[in-house]
Amino acid sequence: MLPVVLKTKYAFHALLWLLNPDVVLDIGSMDGADSKRFRTLLKKSDIVAFEANPDNFSLINADDAISKNRIRVVNQLVSCKEGPQSFYIQRPDKTKLNSNRGTSSALPRTELGMLNEEVRVNSVRLDSFLHNDYAKATKVAMWVDVEGFAYEVLESMQGSIGHIHLIHVEVETRECWPGQKLESDVLQLLESMGYVLLAHGKNDVQRDLVLVSKSWYNSNARGQIDRMLRIARWAGPTLSRVLSAFPS
Repeated sequence: MLPVVLKTKYAFHALLWLLNPDVVLDIGSMDGADSKRFRTLLKKSDIVAFEANPDNFSLINADDAISKNRIRVVNQLVSCKEGPQSFYIQRPDKTKLNSNRGTSSALPRTELGMLNEEVRVNSVRLDSFLHNDYAKATKVAMWVDVEGFAYEVLESMQGSIGHIHLIHVEVETRECWPGQKLESDVLQLLESMGYVLLAHGKNDVQRDLVLVSKSWYNSNARGQIDRMLRIARWAGPTLSRVLSAFPS
């Protein structure tokens, strides 16, 4: 099928509710807002927010709603390599007063008015993390927003692809971070792992993709998945609110 073009977060919310995963991984959480939204849709799932930026990590932990919603916050970089790794926090120089908390990355970026502060953070592979911390999880969903580093994150799930059934990932169609992998690279990787592209956002340069595992899509859930996508395309916000009223 051709991928649907829509606001992908609503498609992800609908499919997340339908999958009712054991674990949701919010990778590049920034402020924990998406993790809190996932909790409104899911009663019992474990929700893990990964945030490598130590400043953002501290702010997330200071949010009382995080613990109230049983969200685990992990100050680690998800990468295909394990151990200490460089991470670049973007800070405004004297010509710019404010910075975007979500633009820091494992890849350095030259941006007018911004400076890169290099810090060392511990990195972990997704397959190792799931094996060590959630060995019994058979249904996993992922929300990935890591500023040009998506390919490396997804590459790290190689040993757990049989359990990861739903992926929402931000990609770029042209180079924004020097040396980064692009949307075509990410799609080739995920297709080789057995995932089907169902939807993508409208933006031309930086946009989100929604993919599901072939094993889930080709099961008896296919009709429900397609139905959820159709509703999300035309009534996404309403669908998201209705599902939140009846969390799975």
